[in-house]
Amino acid sequence: MPPAITSTLDSFVSSSKTPRQVLAASQGIRDRKSTSVASAYKSSTPADARAVLKHHKRVVHEAKPASHEIAAWRCMVLKEGKTGLEGVDDFEVQSGWEDDGERYGGNKILKVMQTEGVIDVIVIVSRWYGFTFLDDG
Repeated sequence: MPPAITSTLDSFVSSSKTPRQVLAASQGIRDRKSTSVASAYKSSTPADARAVLKHHKRVVHEAKPASHEIAAWRCMVLKEGKTGLEGVDDFEVQSGWEDDGERYGGNKILKVMQTEGVIDVIVIVSRWYGFTFLDDG
């Protein structure tokens, strides 16, 4: 009898990148005919924040795509031409947002992040219309 095959595709695939892990997630909030969930991820650059948002949309919510993924980020970055060795003036906060069709949604999240002093994080609010996500067991 031939030996049993125990290898899987996972045993042949390797990556030097660590998988994205959510820092915090809210419970689902129902409002009219939609359900919303907020998630926060660590993000150190605006480019990384956009990559996190892409991952969130295409991997985390692949099975149940959200109607909208509204996001905002704030990242402390080194200013162009600076080394970081001359003090705090070598750094600046870069921020941005994505409304994903929800007018002013990302900007509202950004304002809360500014008020609370949140840095090096992207907050994504996912909204599903037309079904009760919380009842999907």
